[in-house]
Formats: sequence, structure tokens, C-alpha cells
Amino acid sequence: MKLSYALPNILFGLGLLLLSGCTKTPEWTLFYYPDASAIPVMPLQAEDINGYYDTLAQCQSKAHGMQRLSSSGVSGFGLGVYQCGHLCEFDDKSVLVCKTMSQ
Repeated sequence: MKLSYALPNILFGLGLLLLSGCTKTPEWTLFYYPDASAIPVMPLQAEDINGYYDTLAQCQSKAHGMQRLSSSGVSGFGLGVYQCGHLCEFDDKSVLVCKTMSQ
């Protein structure tokens, strides 16, 4: 009788454990500027975000793919420039900041 009460609790706990292991937050944010030839000096803008990635290599790979599409004329833009931000978030003044930036 006691096992029938414990089983749902055990299954619920296992379910939570499995779900929490699958919710890793991506650490890298791709900022892509399709009409620019140099990275803008203005503060980071949410509308320039083009994806979230687990690694810097993934972020760079996506950016290079976007540049290839741009240079082939598929997207209708120029070559474009990018930067990958590590651990980006909004601060207490709603300004988007990243711990580090890479290309």
C-alpha cells in the first residue's frame, strides 16, 4: 500500500531530474549586421540578435554561413559583419551587455 503512494512521487522526481538536465542555456549570442562593413560602435541591440549557441565555434559557423549567403546574393544584403557575445543579458537599466565579445 505504501509503495503505491511512493511510486508517483518517485516518477515525478525522476521526470524533474530528466527535464532539468535538458534545459542548458546557450552561452553565446550571435549579433549580425547585414548592411555594415564594420561592427557598429553603438550599444548592442536585441534586434541584431540572430541566434543563440552553446559554443563560440557554433556561433562563428552560423555567422560565416550568413556571410556566404549574403555574398552569393541570396539574402539581398552586402557581406555583413558579426560578433559573438558570451553570457549576454540585460542589466538593471535594460541595456544589453555581454561578458566578452569575439569574432
